[in-house]
Amino acid sequence: MDNTLKSLREYARSRYIPVMSEEASTLLYETVSALQPRNILEIGTAIGYSGIVMLTASKQARLNTVEMNEDVANVARENFCRFGVSERVNIFLGDARELVRQLTGRYDFIFMDGPKGQYETFFPYMTDLLVAGGTLFCDNVLYKGLVEHIPENKRHKHITVARNMRAFLDDITSDPRYRTVLHRVGDGVTVSTKLY
Repeated sequence: MDNTLKSLREYARSRYIPVMSEEASTLLYETVSALQPRNILEIGTAIGYSGIVMLTASKQARLNTVEMNEDVANVARENFCRFGVSERVNIFLGDARELVRQLTGRYDFIFMDGPKGQYETFFPYMTDLLVAGGTLFCDNVLYKGLVEHIPENKRHKHITVARNMRAFLDDITSDPRYRTVLHRVGDGVTVSTKLY
């Protein structure tokens, strides 16, 4: 990872804006670099960090990315310009819970890093948008380590999110349309290839 990307990570951390762990972003870069997708969908733009990682890894790719927070999306726009990839990016501003139902097009790579409790809800829509042979890359699938061991003393919100994420993991790992590998980096990453 180059120093300019590291500075972007530091900017995010100093402002308590969540970005991918360094290990997960390295895996994302390596995966996109190997696959060279042309059409990428991202759920959860934040400040543009992961989008820049993907567009840096695949020089021909175009990115459609969904972000709910307008102020954060504006920072992402600035960062896309700074890294020279803005002409390959479309930002859709709005709540992913509403927008995923309206998305059209076909994608050969989808990066899901939006609201953690919604992965299970989003899964059928992502499957419809992803071409056969495409890849669904999902971050934070172990959700603070709670997915595999849900303690009863955690706040209700966290337990609900962990249960929803566990349902998503059960679905994607058992779905015959996908070949899924769980990587124990960062907060857990699944890389799923759509077979048909």
